[in-house]
Amino acid sequence: MKYRSLITFVAIIVVIGGALGISSWLSTINEKPEITTFKKNPRLVQTTIVNYSKVGSAIEIPGRLVSGRIVDVISEVQGEILTGDILLKTGQRFRKGQLICKIYDTEQILKIKASKSRFLNALANALADIKFDYPAKYDDILSFFESIEISKPLPEIPQINDRSLRIFLASRDILNQYYTIQGMEERLDRHYIHAPFDGSIMEVNLEAGGIANPGTRIAKIIKTDILELEVPVKVEDLKWITIGDRITVMAEHTTQSWEGTVARISEFINPDTQSASVFVRIENNKKNPVYAGMFLIARFDEKTILDAMEIPRQAVFNQNEIFIIQDSAIRKKTIAIQKINKNTLIFNGLEEGLEIVTEPLINVKEGTIVSTKRL
Repeated sequence: MKYRSLITFVAIIVVIGGALGISSWLSTINEKPEITTFKKNPRLVQTTIVNYSKVGSAIEIPGRLVSGRIVDVISEVQGEILTGDILLKTGQRFRKGQLICKIYDTEQILKIKASKSRFLNALANALADIKFDYPAKYDDILSFFESIEISKPLPEIPQINDRSLRIFLASRDILNQYYTIQGMEERLDRHYIHAPFDGSIMEVNLEAGGIANPGTRIAKIIKTDILELEVPVKVEDLKWITIGDRITVMAEHTTQSWEGTVARISEFINPDTQSASVFVRIENNKKNPVYAGMFLIARFDEKTILDAMEIPRQAVFNQNEIFIIQDSAIRKKTIAIQKINKNTLIFNGLEEGLEIVTEPLINVKEGTIVSTKRL
């Protein structure tokens, strides 16, 4: 019995020893894999060297073309609107002096004729007294009387320096009637609306056949031979523009261009855009016409800035800061901006020879090590 137990114990020891030997052998076969360490390469950034020179820069600003003059045609009298020399329709062209429309005038004409008849009667009754009491002025008054025609405007009354003669004419109601008729004739002129310039009808509020009252707007007309391009210019760019400057005006999607002149510069700033309106005068012509309402681009003459450099706008952050490279590390510097263009800006204020970053860098801290690629 003891012998059998001994054999069992020896067998267990052999099995355990064999298992340990096999485990040790397997561990020598499975070698540990080699660990690879990755090195992080420095970020590559585009740079250039600060080098100042003369920099030429033009200003291009879009704007909307408007008429040089926009006038509301408003009736000063009451009556039916009648057709003049042109059709009272939107888009109708007219020349300076043409009759745009008229207000019914027959009644006013008849009133004037009746008043002139009464005036002639009063003057005729006074001629005999004037001949005997004021012979020196009789021929002048008679000539005036004979020159009066019912269908034509009153001629100028002779100058009367004699105090007693003035009193005589006033007592006969002659002077009152004369100036009343002149006022009626002036009123008659209000029935006719003539074009103050060459242009076009932009809007019609009342057509022929409608009834106008004093203060009624009949139409809106615009001057088409002279137009103005209104462009908003930022405050910092106003110093580059002067009244009288000759500029080029271009169409956005075509090769057409026109020559213009700076006519006015507003002396106030739009609070919303922080810009001032500059008005560019353009003379219209049939060969290359322009139309009110067009959007055009004004290109102001190139100005030269001394001792400056031009870089992309996107390289600047915080309004006037830029990154430079010192000992392969990024540092911040402040620059003096001279002019801002659409895609670039012109600056100085840094030492020449410095290496500056010309691309935008996001989430980059000072001291970051970079590699550079010069433009």
